[in-house]
Amino acid sequence: MQPQTLQELCLDEACLIPTESYIRLPWTLKDQLLNKLTRRGRCNDSIFSWLLHSRVTELDLHDCIISDAALETLEVAKSLKVLHLPEPPVVDNDNFSENSLIRLGEGKPKLRIVALNGLSGVTDRVIGSLVGGCPQLQELHISSTAITNHALAALATLTQLVSLNIGKTQISDLGIQQLVSGGVGHSLRELRIDGCARLTDDSIESICNCCSHLNILCFHHCPRLSERSRELVDEYKAWRMKQLTWTVY
Repeated sequence: MQPQTLQELCLDEACLIPTESYIRLPWTLKDQLLNKLTRRGRCNDSIFSWLLHSRVTELDLHDCIISDAALETLEVAKSLKVLHLPEPPVVDNDNFSENSLIRLGEGKPKLRIVALNGLSGVTDRVIGSLVGGCPQLQELHISSTAITNHALAALATLTQLVSLNIGKTQISDLGIQQLVSGGVGHSLRELRIDGCARLTDDSIESICNCCSHLNILCFHHCPRLSERSRELVDEYKAWRMKQLTWTVY
């Protein structure tokens, strides 16, 4: 292991007592401090506002306790490509309001990867805003949220979406049919619908018929699925799957 450089030692020291003087630092140092503090789960609303800048491209806030105020600060991050918001139990599921989440996709056309798992403020309106503002979205993780079939109809238009996690939501067969019959049906490589209690074998049939490039499919803990779903997947060239999970009831 190589010894730390003087700059790295200074940055580690600067992390110990966060200060408003961060604002005066060049963006390259802000990036390094932001990376260190977010990985340690020590980034709060104030620190976020001091360090965020227009050139930041990735933000993993998975372990940080922030609020709507921090999301408002995100408006400056026009170059953002990757965003992971904290999820329960790090924050309460109602920690972010629908209105603040709607603004996430505004002015961020480069956004590719978004994770909003477990947040009750994630609604159909939020997804509609993301779709409208981020046409190049490639990964979206919105399990355990309040989305409905309307959100899936909007997502169907994303022709570059390769990974979608909508597990533990109240979507139905109609929503799945709307999703996979759109352009996204040809782009999806990974689909997670585990824990969706309203889905039946018809959803698995729609997926197998429309998603020609799928290689990861998770539909375990869906109580209305039967042995027919497993048979459908077998017919769908299951040998080419990298990951396949199911529960037959």
